[in-house]
Amino acid sequence: MKKIFASVLLSAAAAFVWAEKISVAVNPGEAYSKRAPQIAVWVEDSDGTYVDTLFVTKKASGNKWIGSPKDGRPESLPDWYKSKGQNPAEKISKNEVDATTSATPKKGIIIEKNINLEKGKEYTIKCQVNQSFDYNIYYNKINSGVDGQPAVLYSGSIIPNGKEIEIKLELKTKKDFLTTADKIIESIYVVVK
Repeated sequence: MKKIFASVLLSAAAAFVWAEKISVAVNPGEAYSKRAPQIAVWVEDSDGTYVDTLFVTKKASGNKWIGSPKDGRPESLPDWYKSKGQNPAEKISKNEVDATTSATPKKGIIIEKNINLEKGKEYTIKCQVNQSFDYNIYYNKINSGVDGQPAVLYSGSIIPNGKEIEIKLELKTKKDFLTTADKIIESIYVVVK
């Protein structure tokens, strides 16, 4: 009886949760090649709970900053660190590193990953980008440390329904006082199959 009940529960759960293939294209903007940007792309549910990281640059994931302070560089990708609950001074596990990280690609990023999503539930896909030493007259060496202009955040929502969905992530960071940080990325497209 217990085996039958467990089998029914697993079958019911499988009807609502399955692996979705998520493809993300991060297209560089005019300020992309200024310096190798730090980038994280991840998924949260509608409550803002972290689901999975699709991609993160190695420096940000493994605290591999040159001359980094003891507590890492939380300002590099603050929303990703907060969502994931990761201490920026600690390296992530080797399994996760191998699955989701790389050096910053010179010509943009194409990411493909299968993750489990619940049909009919809303999810938010987020991308955060930052360049070190990205100074301007508002964010200078005196008032903004190593980063200069703050990390910018893009996001968009999806509701898996068994059909292909394509969205463009929109810039969510206010553009006030930004001169190049909002030009690191030209566009971010997401396809869920």
